[in-house]
Amino acid sequence: MLTFQEFTEKISYDFKKVFPEVKVGENLIHLGSGVTYVELPLGSMYREYQMTDYCNTKELYVKIASEILNKYKFKVDYANVYPILKRHDFGINSKVQFYRKKAFLDIDILFVSDMGETFRFFTTDDDVDFSLLERKAEENINKISAALVPLDKGMQVYTLRYTTDYASSLLLSKVFNKQIQSKVGDDILIAVPGNSSIFIAKFSYYNQELLKYLIETDSDPNKVSDAVYRRKNGIYTKVC
Repeated sequence: MLTFQEFTEKISYDFKKVFPEVKVGENLIHLGSGVTYVELPLGSMYREYQMTDYCNTKELYVKIASEILNKYKFKVDYANVYPILKRHDFGINSKVQFYRKKAFLDIDILFVSDMGETFRFFTTDDDVDFSLLERKAEENINKISAALVPLDKGMQVYTLRYTTDYASSLLLSKVFNKQIQSKVGDDILIAVPGNSSIFIAKFSYYNQELLKYLIETDSDPNKVSDAVYRRKNGIYTKVC
């Protein structure tokens, strides 16, 4: 019969063949991946092994863990997935790896499920069709109606008439970009200090300083970038 230590080493080795993440604690074994996991008591598993045998015990707990993980497995509602702009280093040091694509310069596109009170970011470990996710996120951002209006009378800076959590993400909308071209032009300055903040102006050095000031005074806690970008004929550069 295996000692407790030998049993722990053997079953953790076998669990690694089934589960993407296996960590052994003092009297628990952690199974799962990223935001979805289960912890099983090693003491109970060892007692089960003593009463039956190793193979039956291993199969029993593989089944138990799999059922729990599948129960809480994230299920995607593609009607509520959206792209979110973030700095390229956002979440880089996180334990989970966010699924991301390049947007422009130092800005990446991440993807979220809008769950009402909160966003749930998609990770590379999620069991989803990422091509479908990207396509649906693009379709959903294009469906958002957002009027671009002057920030104030006499100012050449534009923003959204109504606040939305996807303000900065609208830069990815073909519909919204047509509105930008119509009202502001093809040589523009862009500031996206937070997810709910976007400022757009015709290119000029005066407007460049004005956007810099608006970034510094923006109160959105969900920060994106403190830079001002110039987009001329679809090409982005950072101006300050």
